[in-house]
Amino acid sequence: MFLVFLLAYLSIHTSVHALLFERRKTPEPEISWFVYPVVGSIPGVQDFYGLGATVSSIGGTDSDITAVSLRGKAEYFDDDFKIDILSIFDIPLFTDHLTLTWFSTKIRNAGWPEGQRGIDSDRESMYYLLASHVDASGGELSVNIYDNQLEAYYGYSDASVKPYGLVDPNGTFYSAQDAGIIESPRGYRVGLYLDDTDNRRDPRIGYRFQYEKWAQPSTRAGNSEYYQEDFNLTGYIPVLDENKGVLVLNQFFGSSTVLQKGTVDRSQFICDSTAKPGCQAILDELHARQLAEAENGRATSLGGTNRLRGYPTNRFYDSYTNFRGAEFRWYAHEVQNAFNFILEKGTFAGIQIAFFYEQGTVSPDKGSIWKNMKNSYGAGTRFLFNNVIVRIDRGYGREGGQTTFFVGYPF
Repeated sequence: MFLVFLLAYLSIHTSVHALLFERRKTPEPEISWFVYPVVGSIPGVQDFYGLGATVSSIGGTDSDITAVSLRGKAEYFDDDFKIDILSIFDIPLFTDHLTLTWFSTKIRNAGWPEGQRGIDSDRESMYYLLASHVDASGGELSVNIYDNQLEAYYGYSDASVKPYGLVDPNGTFYSAQDAGIIESPRGYRVGLYLDDTDNRRDPRIGYRFQYEKWAQPSTRAGNSEYYQEDFNLTGYIPVLDENKGVLVLNQFFGSSTVLQKGTVDRSQFICDSTAKPGCQAILDELHARQLAEAENGRATSLGGTNRLRGYPTNRFYDSYTNFRGAEFRWYAHEVQNAFNFILEKGTFAGIQIAFFYEQGTVSPDKGSIWKNMKNSYGAGTRFLFNNVIVRIDRGYGREGGQTTFFVGYPF
């Protein structure tokens, strides 16, 4: 809190200037909007479709508003899947140096995967936890100085979950409502973000360092109370004339520290095998997993949109995380073409081609954090707009490949 107040004071009484790397001149931000389809699936559990809409650079600032509404088929439920999301980013409070971000999410008939701990976990041993209702909301208060190059922030989230059951790796549904489902997850985070680059949205020279601390209070006896810390360092090195090529190097460390271990009630994992054969074996494994969760914390996972892109989202997790990646970005085409197609309005700024290679591992202890690395490599195409970066990456690992469609760079 002292750091937040100090930065707020400096933002009012200090003239704006750069640290080492001056921000490069870019076109003045103009309001833009995009309406886009959203489709996806969680194999064997849900298929969904819908629309998203984003309005950017509201009032000539970095403020954005995004709304997403999805519907779809939900296996194992009587009704269909439904999710509505509203997010408001970086709304200035009295000054551009103090901003507020807020989100609200409402889900009906939700399902999400739950894998095993460890870098050698079995991909096929995936359970799906089901909830009939999820309501979540949260916000973040941020203060920045030096042309948004130094930022401190505090965020909080709270949710209410109504458990429904689970699906085992064989696709069998079990109405075990308390098996591994947190009914009222909540947490907060604090962070410091140093962005000494020539452009926050699309950097071509400079460096970034981000520190985050996430607190995960225990909301029931079966869960541990812990906090996780992330250290993320990225360098941007121009390698071609006129900044047409950029080599990006990233090193990430994550850790978790248990403050209080949880306790697991064995009686909650007992079923009548005569009524449903095989259910006790499933609950025995869930009990073992819950014991591990009650005694340990979780560091940031690997797999998905940003780290080890050749693997599914949240594929690997444990108490510690180590990741390093290299990416070459080539600006194949750069323009400034404004467009207005009623549902799409903005300025197209060019096309980027990227190639990447990554290594990462997760570990139960610090001693093996540099061992048994998984590799991921691939290529991507990025569509550059003055307001957003739309990224399409294809990554490959030992378990196959994954395609990422995302807004913003991985690091």
